[in-house]
Amino acid sequence: MRIEDKFAQNEAIFNNKFNSINNDKKNDEKTESIGFSDVLKNYIDETNGKISESNSVTNGFIKGEDVNIDEVMVKGQEASLSLQFLTQTRDKLLEGYNQLSKMQL
Repeated sequence: MRIEDKFAQNEAIFNNKFNSINNDKKNDEKTESIGFSDVLKNYIDETNGKISESNSVTNGFIKGEDVNIDEVMVKGQEASLSLQFLTQTRDKLLEGYNQLSKMQL
């Protein structure tokens, strides 16, 4: 599987989560409003969890624990792709902010 394919999968998962949160919001008026910042914070937390999990699996492999090299590589790639997606999201948000700040009112 190519890295671009995995990135596209992560992007689709992110969009699905965002859409499902919006659908849940529409279905139940009494719930608190969930905005883009909440979704972004949740994804940042998930990315941090994946990086921590990757580090712990890697450390376990280095220490000689019963960890398969395949698992180490997969966890590392998952963390890397999540971080790449998060970085690209940040870059797009900053680009949009810069464009808005340059607009004349």
